[in-house]
Amino acid sequence: MTEATADESSPGVPADSNSPSQAPARVHIVVTCANRKNLAVPAALRVRALSNYAPRQKLAEWTRRLSEPSQPSIAATSLYAGEHWAVARQLVNPRSVETQLWICSAGYGLVPATAQLRPYAATFALREADSVGQGSTENRDWWRGLSEWVGPEPGTPRSFYHLARMNPDETIIAVLSDTYLRACSDDLLRAAGRLRDPQRLTIVGPAQADRDLDELVVGVTARMRPAVGGSLLALNVRVAQRLLGRVTAEPRTHRRSYFRALAHELAAVAPPQPPPPHRERMTDDEVKAFIRPLAEAGPTSATRLLRQLRNSGKSCEQARFKQLFDEISLEVHC
Repeated sequence: MTEATADESSPGVPADSNSPSQAPARVHIVVTCANRKNLAVPAALRVRALSNYAPRQKLAEWTRRLSEPSQPSIAATSLYAGEHWAVARQLVNPRSVETQLWICSAGYGLVPATAQLRPYAATFALREADSVGQGSTENRDWWRGLSEWVGPEPGTPRSFYHLARMNPDETIIAVLSDTYLRACSDDLLRAAGRLRDPQRLTIVGPAQADRDLDELVVGVTARMRPAVGGSLLALNVRVAQRLLGRVTAEPRTHRRSYFRALAHELAAVAPPQPPPPHRERMTDDEVKAFIRPLAEAGPTSATRLLRQLRNSGKSCEQARFKQLFDEISLEVHC
């Protein structure tokens, strides 16, 4: 399928209507959805419920279920919960430029934050009960398929490419985790090429998650956490919040090179990481001798005992400790 054909067949996406003189100074902020929901998710709207479907049938059945008029819906801004989403909602607070918030969802695709959504469970993370695919290729196919569905708000862009095509003179900032970044990688590359200034597409997320996207990414690392606060789960969106706080109507503040310089400053002012504590490595027999009396004393867990061992200044690899713990547990409780 040629690019022109893809444009013509995209649901609800009109031809280019913006020109540099007409386009407002606007920033489109795209954030990943959140696993936590404020409404209970019905069994039928969990991806795990479609485990018996072939991939193409699975997507068709999924979108059919999401489209059922009898299902209750709620504004996306009220559906998601947790620290990540609490910060995401703040990204569109009044500022010197107009902003619009979008959601990158494994269940719905790209949707505006104002869309009415049904509570659902779907993720691009692998090996989860509600994973949409078993690998990156299946995840990319799923995202592509979602972009061909009209979605909950017909007429709005259904992919990063469509968003860039409809707003070629505006700015797109995508705040994505590694799994969502990989799932959308092809779409993001096409979107960057559709903007008149490709520097106006910036991905805020983990560096080196996808080599093809390295040029587009402003890398987020754990070193930035002291500068922005919060937990690691919300680090990407907190860094994005700090970067967006420096955006003005001045064009240079919309470019990736500007955000990259700001991110470098965040990492540079972070306090140096303390050296890892030196721990004495233990043999298997020593680890078993440590575990046995504690396992005999009553119910416990490998995680708890490993933490106790490491706090004592000793070391053992997590996988090895778990194996030894399981062996001792069988002996103690048999």
